[in-house]
Amino acid sequence: MGEARMDAKKIWSQTLSVLKDEVSDIKYKTFILPMEPAFANDDLFILTAQDAFSQEQLIPMIPLIKNCISAATGKELDVKIELPDSSLTLEMIHQHTSSQAPSVASESSVSQLNPAYTFDAFIVGSGNRFAHAACVSVAEGGKQYNPIFLYGGSGLGKTHLMHAVGNAVKQKMPNQKVVYVNCERFVNEFIATIQSGKYDDFREKYRNADFLLIDDIQFLERKEQTQVEFFHTFNELYESGKMILMTCDKPPQSLSSLEERLRSRFSSGLIVDIQPADYETRIAILNRRMQDEHINLSDDIVDYIASNFASNIRELDGAFKTVVAYCFLANSFTLDDAKIALKDMISPKQAKQVTPEIIVEVVARAYNITVSDIMSNKRSKEILVPRQVCMFLCRSELNMTYPKIGEFFAGKDHSTVLHACNKIETSLKDENSETSIRIDSIKKRLFN
Repeated sequence: MGEARMDAKKIWSQTLSVLKDEVSDIKYKTFILPMEPAFANDDLFILTAQDAFSQEQLIPMIPLIKNCISAATGKELDVKIELPDSSLTLEMIHQHTSSQAPSVASESSVSQLNPAYTFDAFIVGSGNRFAHAACVSVAEGGKQYNPIFLYGGSGLGKTHLMHAVGNAVKQKMPNQKVVYVNCERFVNEFIATIQSGKYDDFREKYRNADFLLIDDIQFLERKEQTQVEFFHTFNELYESGKMILMTCDKPPQSLSSLEERLRSRFSSGLIVDIQPADYETRIAILNRRMQDEHINLSDDIVDYIASNFASNIRELDGAFKTVVAYCFLANSFTLDDAKIALKDMISPKQAKQVTPEIIVEVVARAYNITVSDIMSNKRSKEILVPRQVCMFLCRSELNMTYPKIGEFFAGKDHSTVLHACNKIETSLKDENSETSIRIDSIKKRLFN
């Protein structure tokens, strides 16, 4: 068996020496070099991509990678490109480790922490400020809120914060046992434990943790036996004063296929909702990416990316990488190049759903102020006029009622909204007024 297991790192190192001459330099550095060899035997070679976007770009390269492996090592291997916590990756690694060391009790969960995910690398904005503060408190030893339950959509930074906690604890409190695990892996390990009967090893690994960081807890749904095991693990850690941090794609009360006693315990600590990044945060993230990569994109390109990829940070990163790769290959860095690079990622047939939030973002950019300024109670002219423009657009373009507009803008009353709309309508009677020109530009940004 040992002879059949090949050294994945050695295979990948040899393959890279061939592969780097077969692709462009930017494609090699952006997508291929960051991949990690995860598993290899006589038939299969598994590489892990750094994110879902990179995986999509790399899968079409599998035939080329197979040929380069054959050229470098003389081996004909089936190649899979997975994410680090995919079921295939975890299953093959588990089979490999089980054949060499039957016990699941190991410190491997600590080594799975991504060293790049730190608090310094995390961009704080209005949608994640509370979650960031809570995680910093945990990393500094604070246990006044236990457990902490972070929830939100995919790609909003939940996993980054969880890894940042683990990395910070390892650095500041090296004697503390940090166990990080994706819930899917926890489930797979427990299934293997049922098959092997080695319950003591499994429980020693998880119930001796000082910090249990469990990602994507929603994978516990409909796993009845695993729910029972996790319930007892949770209780033992909680009663021992150990810290429990979980992430999920929905709040605890929405986990309908979870036992009520687990939902109750998940809700007993601090529940934090992470919202999508606002425009200013997305700009800050892109500026950080440029700083890290020593790349300088023009403001209009950065604005174009930030304006069109608002749903999650993962897509924003993917768009940034695509633009950089395309522009390097084209040896041209213009807005038109960026639009061409992203044309397949921004569907022209997909109507842009304009919301009050989007209107506020676009107006804030047009007047060079922040969203927080518009949503505040400030009444200086440089803030008041943009706020009135927002109210007018919510009325004219979204057909919102005056009370609904007032409710959105921090409880402004009906008369305030009516006055704002009337004032803007009066300004628009002069087509050459600054307000008319500005609103025309804003509408183009909103609907084109």
